[in-house]
This record gives sequence, structure tokens and C-alpha cells, in this order.
Amino acid sequence: MSVEPLGAGNNSRVFRVALDGSRDCRRHVVVKFYRRDAGDARDRLTTEFESLRFLWQNNVRSIPCPIAIAHDRRCAIYEYVDGEVAGSIPPNAVDIDASVEFLRLLKQLRGAPGSEALPAASEACFSVDAIVCNVAARVERLRRAPDGDHAPRMRRWLDEVLAPFEAEAVAWARETSAAGGIAFDAPLAADARTLSPSDFGLHNAVRRPDGRLAFVDFEYFGWDDPAKTVVDFLLHPGMQLPDALKRRFAAEAQALFADIPLLPARTRIVYPLFGLKWAVILLNDFLPERFARASGERRAVQLTKAQALVDRVAREYADNFFLS
Repeated sequence: MSVEPLGAGNNSRVFRVALDGSRDCRRHVVVKFYRRDAGDARDRLTTEFESLRFLWQNNVRSIPCPIAIAHDRRCAIYEYVDGEVAGSIPPNAVDIDASVEFLRLLKQLRGAPGSEALPAASEACFSVDAIVCNVAARVERLRRAPDGDHAPRMRRWLDEVLAPFEAEAVAWARETSAAGGIAFDAPLAADARTLSPSDFGLHNAVRRPDGRLAFVDFEYFGWDDPAKTVVDFLLHPGMQLPDALKRRFAAEAQALFADIPLLPARTRIVYPLFGLKWAVILLNDFLPERFARASGERRAVQLTKAQALVDRVAREYADNFFLS
């Protein structure tokens, strides 16, 4: 038996294990160990394993098969999906279509047996106001970052750049919601929600040798707002999509969820708010519980990425041609 580490995830340790003498098709498996930070109540281990089991039992095969779980060791074993990270090479229209097809499969399972027991996706926000509150809470946590290693520069950026744009985006969202007849603080109806990996995109997909995509990383899976699913794909810092593919995904995804009332309007409204959230997530290495595990160089890089994302969203949100 041989063991090889895979990736460099912040939330888990992942290994590919070669099974000597295996007589079945599983010559390799993935063993994943899950970390839990102090104060984080999310059970990523159970969420991912049970979500994949639910999907596999419902004949979804564009995912790794869940094999075994060990709660006492905080680890699980999954099928190893051979291939390369889809986001490591330039994406194409086929990748976009495959991504939307996967969302279609998830949508079809809204009423499948066992779906009612699935949790809400991690940090799911079912009203516009809930997103605003989530961003504000994340910013407040960042303000408690330890001093040193770019923390003062990060705080200045929060005060001088992010806070003014946050106020602008929230005011715009309130006005646009009112004009569109969307209640700012009313939760999305249960029948308008969809199942989602939450952290969905080509950065979490493997391109098999035959070209088909397999989607991985279901630690945050659950019921979510389709508008979030759409804008996350467009905004995720782990993907660099050309404008033509962004428009293709937005058009196909919104057509998929055409039965959801006011989805195009809500998608435009939440776009800048989730842009703010992703910018703040990029700064997680400044958080007190993570500060010691990251280098000052990495924090500087992440701050530059957050600045670029906020600049981009500020340019795009009011006249968003991806979501027009």
C-alpha cells in the first residue's frame, strides 16, 4: 500500500491510497481527514459523506462514490476519481453545460425520499437581509485580527474601501428590492430552494480521462437559494471564467430555475452582496483562529485578491450584463 497527499486544502487533509492486490475496480481510494476549528459547529465530515450517499443512492454518478466513514477518527473513504482539476486548464462551453446539467440533477432531487432530512447548506441565506448580516458578522470578526503581518493594512482597507462599498451595495440592494417587489427580510419559500454543493464550480471538479466532469467537495452541501448558486459560480475566486462563459452559465442556469419567482431580479440584487462575502472570505487567514497557520506573505496575497474582487464587483453590479 502507498499513500500520497493530495491538494493543500485549509479544511482537511486528503490522501490517495493505492490498495495493493485489489481485485475490484478500486485500485485507489481517497482518505480524507476533516479539521474542525474552535467555535465552528459545522460537521463537514457527516455533511459530505451523507450528501454523497444520498446522491449516489439516487443514481447521480458525476461524483465520487462514498465508501466508509469513521466518526471517531474524523475521516471518510471515497472513490478516487482519476483525472485533473477542471479549473487548472482553460474552461470551455462543454464544461459550462456539464455544470448546469449537474445543477439540473440536483434540482430534480428536491422531492426525492430523504431529501427532507438534508440540512441547509453551510451559511445558507434565504433572505437578502440575511446576506447583509452574514457579511457584517464576518467583517466584525476580521477586525479582531491579531496585530502584525499586514493586519493594520487590512483594517485600513476595511475602513477606507470595503465599508463604504458595503454601505453603497446594501443601500442599492434595499432600493432595488423595493422597486422589484422583493421583501428584503422575507425568507425564500421552501419550494423555491434547491440542493447545492454551495462551494460549486470548476475548481471543485475533476476532468476524467474521457473528458467527463466529476464534481467533488460536498462539505457545505444542502438546501440553498438558487440565486446564490448562480452568482457564486460567477464570482468564485477559484475560477477565472471569460465573459462569454459567464454569460452562457448565467443564461443556462437562470433558464433552469425559470420556475422560481423573481429569480433574475434577486440574482442581480444579491450579486454585489455575495461579492463582498467572497472578498471577506479571502481574508480568512487574518482571523484569530487561523492567524498562526498562515504566513505574512500569504496574507498579503489574499488581501490583494480581496481588493481586486471588490474593485471588480463595484464596476459590474449596477449594470450587470452577465445577469441582464
